[in-house]
Amino acid sequence: MKKSFVQKHPYIASILVGLLCTFMTALGMAVPQIMGLDTYSIYIVATVFLLISVAIGVFIMTKSKLTLVEYGFRISENRSSSNVWWYAPLLALEVLPIAVYGFSPEITPVQYIILAFFTIAIGLNEEIYFRGLALKFLAAKGGKRAIIFSSIIFGVLHLINALNGKNVLYLVLQMLFALLVGFVLAEIVSITKSLWIVIIWHAAHDYISNTTSDSLDQTALIILAIQLVILLIYAIGIWKRTNVPENVVPGEVSSSIILK
Repeated sequence: MKKSFVQKHPYIASILVGLLCTFMTALGMAVPQIMGLDTYSIYIVATVFLLISVAIGVFIMTKSKLTLVEYGFRISENRSSSNVWWYAPLLALEVLPIAVYGFSPEITPVQYIILAFFTIAIGLNEEIYFRGLALKFLAAKGGKRAIIFSSIIFGVLHLINALNGKNVLYLVLQMLFALLVGFVLAEIVSITKSLWIVIIWHAAHDYISNTTSDSLDQTALIILAIQLVILLIYAIGIWKRTNVPENVVPGEVSSSIILK
């Protein structure tokens, strides 16, 4: 049987879907800025682009031999929650910024709703591509290797924020945080076989990040350091329980979709 592009080049395929996800996100933010829209109109337009990206990601999934359920659109496996410590470390990550900064009083109720839709779209988009497609593409190379490489792609592609004029310290810290988050979320998906929890957490994390302080002062650095330690301990703690099946690989994803 002739191998598909994904089966022949899983690393390249995973990088390409990651780039597609990143490109659509960047495009969604750039277009309204070029149009001179205000901040929250930018979020509305970006949400539309993100949802288009989500649709493309789901379309790619449907063109493979795997079902959406096999990609992770399912309820988590029985008793798998205990294997990931009932997601408690993920909750702990979000308690810190809320407890220290609280939610911004400058954001109006309508703006909170706009940000909710925006961050839900981000959660869906990034998890479909990185913990859905990329993780499955890399499964043929070994379950644990799939987790490691998919998280590296996720972390490195967050350097795209350099285009937003962010300083070097911010970029390095964000990349490290994204890498560890990507690692932990990939572990959780490999254990629970479900994308829903990581989608929900991802959306909640970005929502909290957008509605609390975004300054990079000493307090923020301390919070980030604590979060990194929590993620590292979590990653090491559940590592042995991870299991991405090595014999479950998308079979017939068209190369014209992945690489035109």
